[in-house]
Amino acid sequence: MKDKFNLDEVWDAIEDVISSGGEFQITPNGISMLPLLRPGIDTVILVSPNEIKAGDIVLYKRDSGKYILHRVMYLKDGKYLMSGDNQTGLEYGVTDEHILAKVKDMYREGIKVDTQNRQYKKYVKSQLKKGKIVKFFDSISQKIKRKHFE
Repeated sequence: MKDKFNLDEVWDAIEDVISSGGEFQITPNGISMLPLLRPGIDTVILVSPNEIKAGDIVLYKRDSGKYILHRVMYLKDGKYLMSGDNQTGLEYGVTDEHILAKVKDMYREGIKVDTQNRQYKKYVKSQLKKGKIVKFFDSISQKIKRKHFE
């Protein structure tokens, strides 16, 4: 069984490793990235968060102090819309300052996930499409609220 730890307790050491060009492996414990990442089973390799693009998975820290591992659904001018693969909502307000690390590689039961194969790319594309649909409905909802409640 893998040891659990609080990221706050070890983040300085992890940050030292990845900021110097190294890699750090962790086992996520939440369900928001299912079915891709299974809690307590699969692992990810974290690296410095350079060149982030839509579809990447990143580790970020919310203003509340909670660490989150989610997919970048959309980015513009240093502002990100984030979502877990197992979620239908988008998280707004994530900025470059929140992003701590980028997922370089994933391992399912010790076997590296081939992020270059057609099946994985199709999966990511479907996740990004889901994000665009949610964003569209969010914008319609906001327009309706403004029109009727302001």
